Amino acid sequence: MSVSLVGGAILQAVVYLLFIRAIDLYEREEFKYVIPVFVWGFSVAVVVSLFFNTLLDFALSVVVGVQKADVLTAIFVAPVVEECAKGLALLLAFAVASVVSLRRGELEFSGVMDGIVYGSAVAFGFSIAEDLLYYAQFGEETFLVRRIFGGFAHAAFTSLTGIGIGLIPWVRWRILKVLLPLLGLMGAIGLHATFNFVGTVYGPLAYLEEFFVLLLYLIVIVIWLAIERWTIRKELFDEVARGTISAREYAILPTYFARSFYYLGLLFTGRINEWRRAHKIHEAAVNLAFTKRLSYYSHAASQQRRIQILRSRIGELRGGRTLQFGS
Repeated sequence: MSVSLVGGAILQAVVYLLFIRAIDLYEREEFKYVIPVFVWGFSVAVVVSLFFNTLLDFALSVVVGVQKADVLTAIFVAPVVEECAKGLALLLAFAVASVVSLRRGELEFSGVMDGIVYGSAVAFGFSIAEDLLYYAQFGEETFLVRRIFGGFAHAAFTSLTGIGIGLIPWVRWRILKVLLPLLGLMGAIGLHATFNFVGTVYGPLAYLEEFFVLLLYLIVIVIWLAIERWTIRKELFDEVARGTISAREYAILPTYFARSFYYLGLLFTGRINEWRRAHKIHEAAVNLAFTKRLSYYSHAASQQRRIQILRSRIGELRGGRTLQFGS
């Protein structure tokens, strides 16, 4: 097994993860939460999937023969086992994020983009480990094809589970809080099963299917980022009058590039401490906007507590100073 090839493949998975996290423009997930999910995919999810896939494949082979058992396992067994193993990591991450949110007022797993980031994280970890197993079994050529053309496949599947879980705070009715994650998981299993079926029957056409699925994700991401931008603009409007943020901050916060140019200006003029403080204030302000929006949909009392925590944090970051309207 080539060390350089394996190292390059692992680097590829890390770059993919950094890319997915980077396009979450307004509320990026902290690495201390994303990395454990990636590690779960690389370790726990792979071990669990390998055990159950092998066990059920053996059981099927006794009944229908080895060749048919392999096909049935790939299409009907592996998608269920693997998506449940990866989905468990997302459920645990959401539970931890909910506890953190109650204590610190920060949103760590909420919305479509967060679901895609965490779903991709566990999937990238899983896919690199799975491809290493394929490398050991089938050789370098199979490994390269899977890494080059299928590097985003598992991310496309499991992101559906992540989206379903990420939408839990955004819906009011309890039944939807249960149904959305289940629908996301079922969608992930269905997409995974379809991919495996096409790959088994038609070979490389599975990667064409993956390409079109990724295009659909691109559309979903663009729409959700537009929703987040609108939410920031709407929910922070009255925070200017309250003195939570300034009129200048309100002007740049909804626009990622305006905010980035502002940060660059601080860095180029050597105002490092101001840059750090602005980052923290703006991060809290964006969390405040999303939390205010969530207060309309679910657990209004706890959301109001988070709102007060975030307003207090912004004030503390300014040294306890409240801004005057329009300043």
